[in-house]
Amino acid sequence: SFYEFHEVIGLLSNPEGKSNTSFHVVVPSLPGFGFTSPAPAGWTLNNTADLFDTLLTDVLGYPSYTATGGDWGSVVTWSLHNNHADHVRAVLYTGLIPQTAPTYDDLKLDTRFADKVDILSEAQKQRLRDNTLFTTNLFGYFIEQSTRPATIGLALYDNPIGQLSWISDIYLHGDPLMGTPPSTLLNNTILTSVSLYHLTRTFETAANIYLQNPDTFAPVMRHAANSVPMGFAEYLYEVQYYPEFYLQEVGNLVFHSEHERGGHFSALDNPPAYVDDIRTMMGRWYKP
Repeated sequence: SFYEFHEVIGLLSNPEGKSNTSFHVVVPSLPGFGFTSPAPAGWTLNNTADLFDTLLTDVLGYPSYTATGGDWGSVVTWSLHNNHADHVRAVLYTGLIPQTAPTYDDLKLDTRFADKVDILSEAQKQRLRDNTLFTTNLFGYFIEQSTRPATIGLALYDNPIGQLSWISDIYLHGDPLMGTPPSTLLNNTILTSVSLYHLTRTFETAANIYLQNPDTFAPVMRHAANSVPMGFAEYLYEVQYYPEFYLQEVGNLVFHSEHERGGHFSALDNPPAYVDDIRTMMGRWYKP
């Protein structure tokens, strides 16, 4: 929901002399999350992207804009990137693109990448090998919500402790220094986020997004349909790792950053890096 970005909105819109680059920031929740209505039957994140494009252009009156997203937001950003290039001037993916990341063996067997893998550091090679850990060790919730969202949704619908256990497991698998500066992922932050699900009765409707968008994170390499400038911000404790040379084949990669702190929830886990990347990327590549 919008709450994931509450730490960075003010920094981006009112930099207070720290930067001469500021933004109008629009942070809509995905349908079914937070205070939104449930997504209707058959609704996909492509529909959400169309909705957000209409919001920005027809409702708010912006003739052009940029987009930033991670997790499910990366799927919306990808759809905006590829289907609304008449309005989108640049995109920044934070941590993920909408596909499962390649493994070390995948790249070694691909003639486009085999030689490039050899120049990676040993730590980067290990991160490639570790890409399988997400689907083998951490994918249980994803499978449940992709196949039986109503089962877990109704089971935990009125159970705040159950929702806290289910959701916080994802928060806690990340940067081991989570909660220490610059991270703002404190206990109260997690409790507030989970409370939004419970108090707005959206735990079950949010889970539906997994069923409504099957195969979104399939192990199939994406290729952008245009040359819209693309950036990627890499966080050390994200659940997937994509080498820069791989991302260069996905789209028109003009910006790439690497951060030693932060993980899946980068706008909360490393707000300064998140903000600096947007300022650098969009300040350079946004052309009205």
